[in-house]
Amino acid sequence: MADRNRQLIYPIGNFPGQGMQKTERVELLVANKPGVLGRVAGHIRHEGWNIKRLMVDEFNAADSGAADSGAADSGAAGDHAGMSRMEIDIEGTHTKLARVMDRLLNLDCVISISMIQDGKKAVRSRPREKAPPKAELEQTLRAPAKKDGCFRILAVNPGSTSTKFGIYDDEACILFKKIEHDPAQLARLGAVLEQKELRRDCIMKSLEGADIPLSSLDAVAGRGGLLKPIESGTYGIGKKMLEDLHSATAAIHASALGAIIAAEIADPLSIPAYVVDPIVVDEMDRNAKLTGMPGVERSSVFHALNQKAIARRLAAELGMAYENARFIVAHLGGGITVGAHRYGRVIDVNDALSGEGPFTPERTGAIPVIPVIDMCFSGEYTEEEMIERITKRGGMRAYLGTGDIRIVQKMINDGDEFAALVLDSMAYQVSKEIGAMTAVLEGLVDAIILTGGLAHSTRFTGAIKQRVDKLAPVHVFPGEDEMIALVEGVLRVLRGKEQAARYE
Repeated sequence: MADRNRQLIYPIGNFPGQGMQKTERVELLVANKPGVLGRVAGHIRHEGWNIKRLMVDEFNAADSGAADSGAADSGAAGDHAGMSRMEIDIEGTHTKLARVMDRLLNLDCVISISMIQDGKKAVRSRPREKAPPKAELEQTLRAPAKKDGCFRILAVNPGSTSTKFGIYDDEACILFKKIEHDPAQLARLGAVLEQKELRRDCIMKSLEGADIPLSSLDAVAGRGGLLKPIESGTYGIGKKMLEDLHSATAAIHASALGAIIAAEIADPLSIPAYVVDPIVVDEMDRNAKLTGMPGVERSSVFHALNQKAIARRLAAELGMAYENARFIVAHLGGGITVGAHRYGRVIDVNDALSGEGPFTPERTGAIPVIPVIDMCFSGEYTEEEMIERITKRGGMRAYLGTGDIRIVQKMINDGDEFAALVLDSMAYQVSKEIGAMTAVLEGLVDAIILTGGLAHSTRFTGAIKQRVDKLAPVHVFPGEDEMIALVEGVLRVLRGKEQAARYE
């Protein structure tokens, strides 16, 4: 935001009289929850006001804005990492501002709100919930007994240096843990497949420590890896899938261990193991496959699990079936994939792993080919070094020395103009990809969804919204829902709503 020392909240219109149009500037402190922007904007419009201007920025507790004062009054100033500031100019027939403030504070995502009321700054805050006693927090570390009639599912999601797993009774998570592995230890083990025992043993020890008997499990879900292209769905893990996951191609990514570990835990218990919407889901239109170079075809490798889960969630919130929706979903993480979802199928999406789409915190994205060919034949780089430059040491990391957007945000706050250019350029390229997918959907788009880790940055998502919000309503779901997406896919099978697909 420009000049932090200026007065942020003041009326910019002065049209007295009942029924006359009036513009007010309000400032809200909001929690970074999925869909918060849409909920606030929708509520304001529902009250009969028009939004003339909306700006979102990260909240800094040291700022002097009125919303910060509200946060301090409510005891939230120390917890500002999960908050954002909204500055909104609203116009409409004259309404008592106190009533507007009360109604906005009814939204659980709004922490405080400030307006000018009777010539004075008025700040209203939501009462802060008391933290549970320490003893109560400690009790949550142990899983409750399984309830009658529910399905208990273990979900396993390995990452490059971490392993996430959770126990779910139906959709309710009763135990979740993210195990951070020592990168040096993983490096000593060498290949991804050699990490299996380490990761599996960590899961088993955690389950034992939480007093969860393996006999209480009804199914195990694992993250799918680089298999052959398949349709979307929930797949039983069988011999053929495990063989393919042990191949050299699949073994380059830790996601292969999800299904392998799931099967090793499930088999002795005689319970089923599944993968759900693995990264190789291929529903692309045939027009999207050709590249212009025979022998090289575009592939569908993307964040299918999270993209489809978030799309289904938004469709449910909008009161429509995912199979009837036309969405553009941008997963914003270490890799960025933007998919065109038409009636339940992703008909086009960039393959970030192969160098398509926007540059990302660690990947180059699409770049001019001839200079890359020159580098390949220069004799200065090996094949492995070139692949690493494109997939692990490109993008934001290549420009700024880090792939952590939090560090980049601090650089920007400290006045680093080049860091600001890099972040804004990444948002620019994501916006271009969203525009391309709008053409794929023939301009008929019900909603644009921004999700993934980078969606926590309101500066980044705000820069994207500024360019694309005229194409369709933009909804932000920070982070990813891969764990619950795995569970929901398995539950659809266990409840008989969907038949498990067979991988052959």
